[in-house]
Amino acid sequence: MTKPVQTPPAALEAMLDNLPMQVWQMSYDCTYGRVNPAHAAFLGKTRDQIEKQPVEIVWPQPEASQMITRIRSVFEAGKADMHEQWMADAEGNRHVMRIQMIPARDESGVIQFLTCSAVDLTEQWEAERDLKLCREGADADACEKIGESVDVVWSAVSSLVHLAETLDENASMHLKRLSESCRVVASVLSFNSVYSQSLDYDFIHMLQQACLLHDIGKASIPESILLKPGKLTREEFDEVKKHTTKATEMLQQTIPQLPKSAIFQMAMDIALSHHERWDGKGYPNGLKGDEIPLSAQIVAICDVYDALRSVRPYKPALSHEVSMTELRRECGTQFNPALCDAFFHCEEEIRHIYDSTQA
Repeated sequence: MTKPVQTPPAALEAMLDNLPMQVWQMSYDCTYGRVNPAHAAFLGKTRDQIEKQPVEIVWPQPEASQMITRIRSVFEAGKADMHEQWMADAEGNRHVMRIQMIPARDESGVIQFLTCSAVDLTEQWEAERDLKLCREGADADACEKIGESVDVVWSAVSSLVHLAETLDENASMHLKRLSESCRVVASVLSFNSVYSQSLDYDFIHMLQQACLLHDIGKASIPESILLKPGKLTREEFDEVKKHTTKATEMLQQTIPQLPKSAIFQMAMDIALSHHERWDGKGYPNGLKGDEIPLSAQIVAICDVYDALRSVRPYKPALSHEVSMTELRRECGTQFNPALCDAFFHCEEEIRHIYDSTQA
């Protein structure tokens, strides 16, 4: 058993109060000890609201669970730990923080608590990102003009999709729900996951638009197959599966004379790979694990949930509870476990997105 975190001597306490970096102490049972003003300010709380409080009271989920896991692992390994992760401050602004946890031992060598510190690397990270973008853009003016041209074409394509979908109200609502669900799931996944650095604002904004074209390839599939009320034959299902490759062909033909912009590339990734499976048993290419583009993984789980909740020619609509049971059954097989965790974490918001579009 470890002892409660001890209050530091007055001189050390004064020094901690004046440090610009965040400093705090943490016990094995994941309860806060001493907290300096910088850490309290980051959390938007007073020190009295933090000290002697468990992590799950101070931090929201999923950050609290991830922090508890990290604290316990440092205690059990008995070694200092330093890592970088995205953290949100009290106002919701995301920061890249370098966090260090150092075991503090008593005379017999038993770890009494962890001394934790955090340094904000956001400005450095942004500067390095901007420098990389600058180096990659050898001819900034030319790239900007090409980008503007691509954006014009993209807007035209998106408008055509919206126009087509408005002819079918159910399809239009499906796209609206899919876009919102992808935003919610990607936002949750952006906090303290292995994908945090990939899921910035630009990625999530593009995802909301690019997902609208995920099934554009179905325009090449006969309606007699798409609207068939019964089970498809093997030949008919093989025909349906072609909508993934047909979609990428259609998108590539849309802008043959221009370099593909990031959003076009994401749209092609999604259209081609949103039926791939985490276990490698999907189509069209049998991709496995993180061989599947992250954007396509996010669209896949949101699309399947929406399909389960919706009436189809071949099935009735399922309830939210039954749909979630089906998704949990496919966690680790059809879907990325980390993505499942994010989806389940925000399931009430996902439920609201679907229910709010119903009459």
